Amino acid sequence: MSRKTYRSDDVCFLLRPDDVMAGIETVGAWLDAKHMARSVMKTLFQEKLVLLNGKKTNPKESVELNDELRLQMPKEKIDHDPVPMELVILYEDEDLLILDKPVGITVNSKGQVSLANGVAQYFKDNGIKRKVRFLNRLDRDTSGCIVIAKSALAQSFYQQQIEDQRFEKWYATVVQGVLLDTNIVDLPMKRGEDGIHYEVREDGKPTRTVYNGTGVFEEVEGVQLGDASGNQPSDVTDGQFGDVVATSYREVSADELATMTEADKAKLVSTVDIRLYTGKTHQIRVAMAHLGHPLVGDALYGNERAGRTYELRARRVVFTSLRTGQIVTVSAD
Repeated sequence: MSRKTYRSDDVCFLLRPDDVMAGIETVGAWLDAKHMARSVMKTLFQEKLVLLNGKKTNPKESVELNDELRLQMPKEKIDHDPVPMELVILYEDEDLLILDKPVGITVNSKGQVSLANGVAQYFKDNGIKRKVRFLNRLDRDTSGCIVIAKSALAQSFYQQQIEDQRFEKWYATVVQGVLLDTNIVDLPMKRGEDGIHYEVREDGKPTRTVYNGTGVFEEVEGVQLGDASGNQPSDVTDGQFGDVVATSYREVSADELATMTEADKAKLVSTVDIRLYTGKTHQIRVAMAHLGHPLVGDALYGNERAGRTYELRARRVVFTSLRTGQIVTVSAD
């Protein structure tokens, strides 16, 4: 049912001169121009939550310059058990919550505490009466930008950007061997017969991965590589043995590479920036392994020892705001 009061999460649009010049004459055409999903809008119309100048409206109603269109969001019940959890918030507005997901926690798993439970607690504490809707997924051992939509309207709006490849998802990782070029990798992928691995198969779903090698490094013997950025050495804990080890590595110059044997090059590692155009499970790990450059520490797709953690970070997302139409960049550096 329609609300008599307005809330901060209401979505409001003002019909501007450029909208009129574009030929927008009805509420329905206005909503289409704003990329509002018709399936979601049908529900809002049925619940009388779409208002034109403060009065309930319908898709066929005419609009004029300076008209105000208001979309009210229905209340929902939180669909996960709230669990107190420390969350690192990178960005938040009326429609999105973007967190820096840590390594070692799943996004949404049945039967165990996951990030969804922490988001549910945050929603409860802040009076956000919404379901938890993830727009992207990260594996347990992948960190960085995880995006949550606060409403069905926001979910459909940004999901369309993802499907149209206008919602940019950037990652940073470290791979085995020398990888310094830039390339587009189109591969069909499908879950393997063991139900765990994903494989490159002709009958798989299409994927697109774009990578850019940013540097080649030599790991100092007996230490671990600290992060995917290749910037600062640091102290990290080896999760398998519990030993504190110093992370240190040295960038290898082009002149040095030119004099190295292939065997020596195989011992090096490369930092790589990656953009995902599709979002299949294990896509980056499968693509890099297929190219002969598995992620450092990836025991599933490489030849690493079990128990070592690979380096993969969702470093940046770029999207167009639902409300303002402006480009927004959120980074987890």
